[in-house]
Amino acid sequence: MRPRGYRAVLLAVVLTLCALLIPAPAAQAVGANPDVDAYLRQRMTETKTPGMAYAIVDRHQVERTGAMGHDGDGAPVTARTPFLWGSVAKPVTATAVMTLAEDGRIDLDRPVRAYLPDFTLKDRRASARITVRDLLLQTGGIPETTDATDRFEHRRDPYRSAVAELADVTPLAPVGQHAYSSANYLLLGAVVEAVTGHPYADYLREAVLDPLRMTGAVTTPAQASALPGGHSYVYGRPTAVSSRFDQTGPSYGYLGGTVEDLAHFAMAHLNNGSYRGTELLRRASIREMHTGAARISDTHRYGLGWRDDDRNADLGTRTVWHGGASPGYQATVVLLPDADRAIVVTQNVYGYFQDAALVGTALGAARILAGGRPGDAITDAVYPALLAGLTTVVAAVTAATGWAVFRLLRPGAGPVRRRRIALGTGAWMLLGLGVAYGAWIAVPDAFGADGRLIRLYAPDLGWLLAAIALAGLALAAVRLGCGLRRRPPALDR
Repeated sequence: MRPRGYRAVLLAVVLTLCALLIPAPAAQAVGANPDVDAYLRQRMTETKTPGMAYAIVDRHQVERTGAMGHDGDGAPVTARTPFLWGSVAKPVTATAVMTLAEDGRIDLDRPVRAYLPDFTLKDRRASARITVRDLLLQTGGIPETTDATDRFEHRRDPYRSAVAELADVTPLAPVGQHAYSSANYLLLGAVVEAVTGHPYADYLREAVLDPLRMTGAVTTPAQASALPGGHSYVYGRPTAVSSRFDQTGPSYGYLGGTVEDLAHFAMAHLNNGSYRGTELLRRASIREMHTGAARISDTHRYGLGWRDDDRNADLGTRTVWHGGASPGYQATVVLLPDADRAIVVTQNVYGYFQDAALVGTALGAARILAGGRPGDAITDAVYPALLAGLTTVVAAVTAATGWAVFRLLRPGAGPVRRRRIALGTGAWMLLGLGVAYGAWIAVPDAFGADGRLIRLYAPDLGWLLAAIALAGLALAAVRLGCGLRRRPPALDR
């Protein structure tokens, strides 16, 4: 008995050492698709995405899920990690609106004012013509940049106050012409509140989230406060940022939840409005939502909360999708109706200049699902050029200000004529003020945004512009001080 016992102990020791010394295989996605998994891992590396979760579904089940990387707190991302979904909130809101349309409580072709009598833009006649359908199709003519969205302070009646903010907004396009704007879906949230008499988030949960078992959905400030932080790009590298939440955001861009929640939503839309025996919407409503009616380009149209394009027509399927972002997060849902597949991808990083690359991750994975090969990776050469240029300007203006301070503090030089001093001082002040104006106003206007939004979605660019503006003002002030100090006696004319 002793030799056999000795061999058993030796075998146990060897097995234990093997377990400790030989690394376990990396965790695999449930029902992993090697091509999709490998592609998404490659894209994570290329886009420097800290954490990602994805799910592939058919009409009746979640076929597979995957989670990679870490969240903003450093914990491993899992299928239960919550993300904010950005504008993926829009097809969710459109779904809620369509439940009310099917019940006869909303007429898509009635003016918005029939439900929100106080709604107006600066052009009151145009405002009166905007219908609920225009809001869904993004054809209300409202510009994307307004003061009504991306508001993070607490408000007692958030939708009412946000609608009031739109009264001073000048329409960007005629009613009926596509002009993407989150304010359209903010207004839809207000319409839902007016029709139901309940907070938008409450109706959304009752009509959409609960029937689809989206139990991890984030719709309130309290739920958002528990989110792990996301990441923004700073000089091309992901940097942790705190999560933000707008009380009106669940209808346009601050809805969130787990990748499993989003997978359930994709299943319902892929299955003509039904989810595991529960009919959320009729087949006709789903068909109308998925059919592009507002032209964006020859191959890309906007439906009722969904994008409809021909990017995978060569593979025999339509592509119905929507992407979205909020500060620190990005998400995309892609339906392939003719292939009976959909993929949802959530990522915990976002940057304005990286938008196309991050959306392209999900679209490329969807093309693999459809049986094709993803296109070439998208890069943005403007971003590094802007950073290099603005960094150079900051250094140059700061150096000029430093030289001016030195001139202000050094002992007085020989006499200089007043006219020369006045001209030199005026020129330097105009230069400094011009630089400040350009950085604080002209450049943001060129991007169609204000400094606040730039600092949210491109923080490195936003803070460089702020630094340039401050340096320009400092240069003007110091040069004025130099001119006053060097002013010669009155007899020197």
